[in-house]
Amino acid sequence: MTIRLTGISKTFGDFTAVHPLDLTIPEGSFFALLGASGCGKTTTLRMIAGLEEPSTGSILLGDDDITHLPPHRRPVNTVFQSYALFPHLDIHDNVAFGLRRRGVKSVTKQVQEMLELVELGHLARRKPRQLSGGQQQRVALARALINRPRVLLLDEPLGALDLKLRRQMQLELKRIQTEVGITFVHVTHDQEEAMAMADTVAVMRGGRVEQLDDPAELYENPRTAFVANFLGTSNLIEAEIVSAGGGATHCKAAGERLTLPTARGAENTAEGAALLVGVRPEKISLTPTEDLAGDPAAVPADRNRLTGRITEASYLGVCVQYVVETPACAALSVYQQNIERDTRLTPGTEVVAHWNPAHTFGVDPGGDTARALTAGTGEEAV
Repeated sequence: MTIRLTGISKTFGDFTAVHPLDLTIPEGSFFALLGASGCGKTTTLRMIAGLEEPSTGSILLGDDDITHLPPHRRPVNTVFQSYALFPHLDIHDNVAFGLRRRGVKSVTKQVQEMLELVELGHLARRKPRQLSGGQQQRVALARALINRPRVLLLDEPLGALDLKLRRQMQLELKRIQTEVGITFVHVTHDQEEAMAMADTVAVMRGGRVEQLDDPAELYENPRTAFVANFLGTSNLIEAEIVSAGGGATHCKAAGERLTLPTARGAENTAEGAALLVGVRPEKISLTPTEDLAGDPAAVPADRNRLTGRITEASYLGVCVQYVVETPACAALSVYQQNIERDTRLTPGTEVVAHWNPAHTFGVDPGGDTARALTAGTGEEAV
């Protein structure tokens, strides 16, 4: 069931938790509201659930205006981080609770089907305390889904789980959503969680949607410094536009020339305009400068390049994370997959960091470069 938020906002006294926003959540999609604490994502979810009254705007579920309907009259169920299972009831009776409350007499078949969906049919007669955290979360899902809601709202449902279990449950949630085919709206502060499960992600900041896109587009083409930093790690390099044309924008940064596709840059391509040139750490390769002395073509001429010195090297198992000090970027992050590592790449080594210009993006610093560089990192300039 499609959800449409039109001009929806929420204020608490003098504080605006959600500024007026328009949002369409397609029917049958897995939609994520992503952002740090206090960004307005949970308040938005609670307005959809009917747990908060909007200050302005309307909420439509399909063609039905549910803006002022009480929670129990909305065809919506919510799963919270706290499972809220009844400890004195077994799993079967926990799942059956909603049906019995509505006066349904014969519940066994529906309960069993729902427990099979969440792969817990063999544990129907256990008590919640006999289950792991992930299993309890599945019971909470089954209890919500058995009421056949048109929309399922998920408020940080995996927040209480450890990392390994959380990743397993991400796959389970996506599988369940695909099987039942209803609209899921998921609130989370975990970028990996949102990107792993959602078809569409709305990145929120300060009560507004900063960018709305599918996960790949958000990661590859962030439109703001905040999104670039909030989703994964980005290297943002202060640069100045030299020229633009032929589908490419050419910049200079501390004497180095950098190129990016104009379609992946800021709207302002005027000569002399400030630009933050971005590149993800895994897109960058490192070549010791000694290799170029013997073979200048060791780094192709058409690649973006920055010359510098490795200051840190951290072994992370799946990859090695390097920090390279360059004139254009004091702490350039580079991730190199753990395959046939070059043992010369150690702190103190002089290197050329280079990458394909097609993997470069640009964002407008917005007049405050220092603030833009730290936006989304959790260390914003003040």
